[in-house]
Amino acid sequence: MQINLTRTFLVMALAVFSYPAISEEHDSATLEEVVVTARKKEENIQETALSVSALSGEDISDRFPTDIRDLAGDSPSLLIDDLQQGPGSPTAIFIRGIGVSDVEKNFDPTTGVYLDGVFVGANSGAMLKTIDLDSVEILRGPQGTLFGRNTVAGVIHLTRSKPTGEGGGKIRVGFGDYDTTTLEGIFNFALSEDTAGKISFTKRDQSEGFLTNLVDNEDLGRSDYTQATLNLLFNPQDDIEIEITHTFEEQEQDAHTALNLGGATTWWCAAYGQCSPGIGIPQSGDRYQVYNDEANRRDATFETDTSIVELRWDLSDSMKFDYILGHKTTDEEVYQDWDGTPLPLYHTSRPASYEQTSHEFRLTSDLDGPYNFVAGVYKWDSEYRIDLVSFIGFYDLFGAVPRTDPLIVVPINQTTEQETDSKAVFFEVDFDLSDSLTLTLGGRSIDEEKRSQACDGGYPACPNLDTDATADWSKFTPKFALNYQANSDVMLYALYSEGYRSGGFNGRWGSLNSATIPYDPETVTNTEIGVKTTLRDNRVHFNFTVFSMDYEDKQIDVDIADPTAALGRSTVAKNVAEATFRGVELELHAIVTENFSIDANLGSLHAEFGEFFADFTGSGVDSDYTYLEPLRAPQLTWTLGGTLDFPDVSRGEAYLRGSAHFIGEHHVSQLNTPTTFNEDQTLVDLSFIRKINNTKISVFGRNLTNEDGFTVGYDVFAGAAWSYAMARAPRTWGLEMTHTF
Repeated sequence: MQINLTRTFLVMALAVFSYPAISEEHDSATLEEVVVTARKKEENIQETALSVSALSGEDISDRFPTDIRDLAGDSPSLLIDDLQQGPGSPTAIFIRGIGVSDVEKNFDPTTGVYLDGVFVGANSGAMLKTIDLDSVEILRGPQGTLFGRNTVAGVIHLTRSKPTGEGGGKIRVGFGDYDTTTLEGIFNFALSEDTAGKISFTKRDQSEGFLTNLVDNEDLGRSDYTQATLNLLFNPQDDIEIEITHTFEEQEQDAHTALNLGGATTWWCAAYGQCSPGIGIPQSGDRYQVYNDEANRRDATFETDTSIVELRWDLSDSMKFDYILGHKTTDEEVYQDWDGTPLPLYHTSRPASYEQTSHEFRLTSDLDGPYNFVAGVYKWDSEYRIDLVSFIGFYDLFGAVPRTDPLIVVPINQTTEQETDSKAVFFEVDFDLSDSLTLTLGGRSIDEEKRSQACDGGYPACPNLDTDATADWSKFTPKFALNYQANSDVMLYALYSEGYRSGGFNGRWGSLNSATIPYDPETVTNTEIGVKTTLRDNRVHFNFTVFSMDYEDKQIDVDIADPTAALGRSTVAKNVAEATFRGVELELHAIVTENFSIDANLGSLHAEFGEFFADFTGSGVDSDYTYLEPLRAPQLTWTLGGTLDFPDVSRGEAYLRGSAHFIGEHHVSQLNTPTTFNEDQTLVDLSFIRKINNTKISVFGRNLTNEDGFTVGYDVFAGAAWSYAMARAPRTWGLEMTHTF
């Protein structure tokens, strides 16, 4: 089926190429040039020797994204899910089958999310919600040279618009189902001849949720989000720009309640009678009905402040210097019901704070000679603290039989503090071997140290932490590429690159002993060959990539025998697996007629473990799990979208856009349990936009086919205790009006 669909895509592309209207002389529409900064300098995307997809600000606006999840279909081999585990919208971003599904900040991401050139160091807060995105670039494959650590899967780079220095802006109001209201705005202004400013804000309130709490028949899934940004741009002289940006975000929401999928042999079922009626069926009987015994709580809060300072200095016509300072702090608190039953079996309280500071100094050349380069140094520091309280419910085993007594809820306190110090130097040099052949050599040398302190008394019982463990690592990640410009319309490239994901210490631990056990970094090596074509007088872009990625020392949560832990076992991260990811990616953008265009992509992936020996039972004996499939690695993903323009309507224009995004069957739990298996899904979106002068009115719907699925799946103690999952959002719709002034 995989091969047949790839052939179908190619046939569709050939049909587009041969469509008569494309070659008609009077049909003057052409594709706009797409400029990307995927290599830390501006380049035409069709001349960039790596796998990158890009969306302009207008493209983004026309897709009505709530956050970057709604843009996942615009790049092949990309999955983005909301982990629904607390505030700040922590994400599971998987590119080419590589990603991480964990909310704790001690686990570094595998995809680097960058905002205006600054790395967002934690999953929480990575899904920016704003009207003000100017571009999105999605880089697939390891980006360890120019972007550094924690980019083994790729990079998502979000860039906001810059102050224009002219008065004006735009404002947007919107309404959607689940009683969702949105108010957003951008206001540009000039403070002086050399100073421009911009204020933007977002206010999004969802007063109803798509989940129903069967305990009190009230909605769950409500949220209230506020964001405000001040942006100043200074031009003290012609060759210098200084940009200062500060963003405040605040979110208050219902913490999503887990669905209990525990079978007859699980603890929850055997001991408490809280059982799932069948495989993949939650205890409630419905994916959108949950049990939360903490009724009427808006129990997750998230606040973050992000400051960015960038100096751009043209040292000469051929040399440019950039300095970027990024500083981000977050404070969050969440009380979450994990057991998915009407009983208080397992709840957690997770107040946490996080702070990161980064510095990047970069020199970029634009020489007339045979070589050009990008080189720089990078410094990163971060601190993370969590005061975790786990509430465990027990029956009074010494009371009456049958056990009808109220549950005794026992709090277990854990405090963890972790620090990271990372330094790097990097370079990338292009050598023109001929007029049409360019060799690229690059590398990054990374040194980092992590420190972990823990206390099992919790706050404020232990002002002094009981453990103090440190570990340090060094890594060099190289890159080699050949770029052959066969003619003005065809470019071929071959690429070898490596990525590096940091090691660390567990943030969730069963004992102080397990809190001091480090896990090592993991690495990914990528080899790919690509062809980028510009055809039919720039009316068709068709790109093709073949890649092979080797994953070594993969970090996976496992259980170990731990006599110092309350249950005699602890869950820790260990380097226990190796895997390979091979595939093909295709992208097509075409103007079929003057008023009709299509965009399509396809990702074909073969993912398998080459070695996977681990202990998931706490027995102290490793078993062979090589037969498992890597999670969130569907064999096939594709998207087909089209836009039909109506340019001659009264007083303006209108257009209709539709897309279908297919995600093949895949697992969302590490152990491939059938309870959390996702079948094939096709997500259909449709929108109609009417423009009248400076006003745009839009109607849109997402997931119109109402495809269900799980975004989260986890087997606690390898499923012995219980398994839980969280459901994908159902069909949604909305209405927006945007006025530009």
